[in-house]
Amino acid sequence: MVYRLGCRVAPAEVGIFGWEINMNSEKLYMALSGGVQIFKGLISSSSPTLGRHTSNQLLFHHHSVNFVIMARPGILLRFSERRHRRGSSLNGHIKPADATSPVTTPTPRPVTREKSWKHRSLGSITSIFHGHSQAPQNVYEKPVEVIRQEEYPHMNNGTYLDHSGTTIYAASTVTRFSHKMLNNLYGNPHSENKPAKVSGDMVDEIRLKALRFLGADPEHFDLVFTANATAAIKLVADSFRDLAEQTRSGSFWYGYHRDAHTSLVGVREFTRNGEHHVFAHDQDVEAWLEHPGAYHRAIDRVSSLGLFAWPGQSNLTGRRLPLEWAGRVRRLREIQGTYTLLDAAALAMTCDMTRVFGDPSQAPDFTCVSFYKIFGFPDLGGLIVRKDSGHILTLRKYFGGGTVTMVKTLGGGPVWHISKGAEMTEEGGLHDGLEDGTLPFHSILALGEAIEVQRDLYGNMENVSRHVTGLVVRLYEGLRGLRHGNGGEVVRVYEEGGEEVTGYGDSRRQGGTVAFNVFGEDGGVVSYDRVEGLANERGIYVRSGGICCPGGIFTALQYEPWQLNRAKSAGHRCGPHGLGVINDLPTGVVRASLGAMSTTKDVDTLIEFLREMFVTPTTTRKRGHRRKNSNNSTISNSSVGSVGSVAFEPKPAETFAVQAPPRVTSGCCSLS
Repeated sequence: MVYRLGCRVAPAEVGIFGWEINMNSEKLYMALSGGVQIFKGLISSSSPTLGRHTSNQLLFHHHSVNFVIMARPGILLRFSERRHRRGSSLNGHIKPADATSPVTTPTPRPVTREKSWKHRSLGSITSIFHGHSQAPQNVYEKPVEVIRQEEYPHMNNGTYLDHSGTTIYAASTVTRFSHKMLNNLYGNPHSENKPAKVSGDMVDEIRLKALRFLGADPEHFDLVFTANATAAIKLVADSFRDLAEQTRSGSFWYGYHRDAHTSLVGVREFTRNGEHHVFAHDQDVEAWLEHPGAYHRAIDRVSSLGLFAWPGQSNLTGRRLPLEWAGRVRRLREIQGTYTLLDAAALAMTCDMTRVFGDPSQAPDFTCVSFYKIFGFPDLGGLIVRKDSGHILTLRKYFGGGTVTMVKTLGGGPVWHISKGAEMTEEGGLHDGLEDGTLPFHSILALGEAIEVQRDLYGNMENVSRHVTGLVVRLYEGLRGLRHGNGGEVVRVYEEGGEEVTGYGDSRRQGGTVAFNVFGEDGGVVSYDRVEGLANERGIYVRSGGICCPGGIFTALQYEPWQLNRAKSAGHRCGPHGLGVINDLPTGVVRASLGAMSTTKDVDTLIEFLREMFVTPTTTRKRGHRRKNSNNSTISNSSVGSVGSVAFEPKPAETFAVQAPPRVTSGCCSLS
């Protein structure tokens, strides 16, 4: 879309009737009387019939900042910031070609600070015009834009913002994998022939490589390959269900955090007599750790079997939860029979996992990951098991091909089997007794190539974390900066504690995800499925709905139990046929998530799409006017300005707490 701002100028000066920014083509156009155009920082004549200027300057002032743009034939734009006291209005000014004196305007007050001239990219200039934070500095060996062109040409047909669903695979991963497939012969690892040995050795090598990539020392951890993170969770759940049959109650206690993915919530169905508990917030977990026996009769004895599970990162909002809970549970004598399960499927995508596994004594007993969320390919999951705790998994009942050394089926008397996992040796490990059937050895081969390509492109996961953190701050600020002409919010971001205590910018508290809803000028919510549908038409790919996080969305949207029951009785179901809005209350959210190869352009494309489609450019309230939102918290409109008929929204000068309207849970369920 093209955005225009009219500029007031002195009559004696060369005429300037406005400038405009086209975010789609990354073009800045200054509509001068001489017809100068700037394409990606270079000046050219806009039409053969129009004259051409050789030197021009444009200055406009807003919220104590004068932005000066200088342009000369064949050189990049130059950008300067001149800070003034508050009180000036927006102005534009053009200086003649032979002018040598600084640009001035009639209204700005004396300069209090001035930055020297710097070369800036057009992207950074346009983002400043629109109130976005500056693009994060490149942290990779190559600029991310170059990486995108070389390794991700398949991403050129749209703007992909669903990395929490799966990130995108690099071309080199596919090329290297294909090369090995075509130049080697791989057999079933359970056989003893030479091709089988090649596969077996390859699997062992990549298992260790994956553990080291995750920062998990193979001396203390083992990796069990699974279909996905959900399969890893179910493996743990099956083991606890089987073992619980040997307890006095015939069950085990299960506690899980409200931000748990649907796959974690489902474990509760293996308990009996309601021996499960959902922790409504972090403080609830802290209270349990202070007084374990106060929460449930089943966990007030050392002999009780229990499992506590939580996500390392919310699948809904991207909020990162405390990692130290695992170590604290292990140190409590009152709950020595309680083990810990961390769902790291979302966390591992853009986080250096040495935060989880660096100290084995503080690490979770069991941690599940989805490798396709980290690398895009292959479609493979894993369960990282702390070896000191892994013996409990070997007590499960089921066994599959390749997990046992002997099985009795005939001959009378009791039947029995010997699990490989129960006889761990130097040659074998815990994983041998838990990986049922033939391993997906071709996918494991691809995993090894994906790890190598990831290192070649991005160096390490800490670099990825820094890159994504910078981008998500830009996205967060850009979305929150959108305003209707009347000052009303366009986008409401859902986050823990509101804007005043935001975790955006701190990689220990927030991942590369933003969950939000869109609101009209009258304050009414726009259905999330409509937002996603329009985005799809523009080639912008986000996710919407319940996001497989029932407790998280219930909390984010502030639903009460009766409202959830009403949504159920009204026929709402998570999915393509769900009801996006019920009685003006949303039943889900829109989620945008970033990955290692995401760019500033990806972020800005979404922001400008929302600006174009949903911002209502009505007359803006007067500067300094304040209004009350539905939660009676004050929202300042002092940062909202307008020129002509189009609302112009720089970065807000004052902040406000993000409060969500009443919420609803969605029963969406998919593999994590």
